[in-house]
Amino acid sequence: MRARVLVAGTLLVLAAAGSVAAVGFLRDDTEASSDDTTETAAFVVPVELRTLKDAERLSGELGYADEQTITAGSAEGVLTGLPEEGSTVHRGEAVYDVDDEPVVLLTGRLPLYRDLSWGVDDGADVRQLERNLKRLGYDPGTVDKEFTYYTQEAVEDLQDDLGLEETGDVTAAQFLVLPDEIRVGASQATIGTRLSAAAPTSLYDATSTRRAVTVDLDPADEELAEIGSKATVTLPDGSTVKATVDSVGTVATATASESEDPSAEATIPVTLTLDEPRKVSGLSAAPVTVDLTRDTRKQVEAVPVTALVALAEGGFAVRREGGELTAVKAGLYAAGYVEITSGLAAGDRIEVPR
Repeated sequence: MRARVLVAGTLLVLAAAGSVAAVGFLRDDTEASSDDTTETAAFVVPVELRTLKDAERLSGELGYADEQTITAGSAEGVLTGLPEEGSTVHRGEAVYDVDDEPVVLLTGRLPLYRDLSWGVDDGADVRQLERNLKRLGYDPGTVDKEFTYYTQEAVEDLQDDLGLEETGDVTAAQFLVLPDEIRVGASQATIGTRLSAAAPTSLYDATSTRRAVTVDLDPADEELAEIGSKATVTLPDGSTVKATVDSVGTVATATASESEDPSAEATIPVTLTLDEPRKVSGLSAAPVTVDLTRDTRKQVEAVPVTALVALAEGGFAVRREGGELTAVKAGLYAAGYVEITSGLAAGDRIEVPR
């Protein structure tokens, strides 16, 4: 009887000497073909130990993480200074100037939600301030939740060095707390703009200084992007750098009103941070490719996918050297190879169709 030979899910009809070679049910009395063309129809390879990675390759964009807009907040006065686009504002430096005085960057997870001065209630924001002072080279005494005389002295020393009024108080008029140091983007305001706390003015775009890669992921592949999972980023020069999934957004619906392309499909924004950012120090932005890994199997028995023969009763087999069929169990498919979880051992020699 005739049967069909399925190689990795694709139907193959093997023609030899004008007839169809058929593979039937696997039985002990299965006989290898004695056709004279057998030797030229396949080559023999050993079963290898390989590390297999099932990955999806996507287009991405290299840039910086944590896009944000810097606003004047509660500042009152005339905008007299902005940092240069592309520059980095470090802790202790001016985020912008009002009435020719700097508004100074401090970093931490807590925004400046209240004024801080000697005698204020203890709090985590006080400890955050004291950590900033210490890292800037000023001595606030013990770094804790209490705003003490020593904390005030350290603030006054900082204000003196910055040319600010030495009040010893930390207010939004002089300081801005952000999660991290920032890289300056395009300006949204011009020098001379009058600032009002009643209607905070957007000043400029910014990002953190952390390098990042963003990709738009098909919702069907959402399982590829678990926070903490690893990926490989290929740079424009062909070199690679490892990356880690840092954040996964929600599905964004692309509609004709939201996109210039009416056929645009919904995607999930994914951000990855680079394990070795120094490797991209010469690039500010660039298109990259990202390999997100579904699964990895290390040092497993593997054969070329084309060696698999689908059996009529279900399952797969491979031909050993000489033509004998051996039932096998297939595992992970990746990069043209398939993991063999039972039926073969490393070093066994099998036939692969040419």
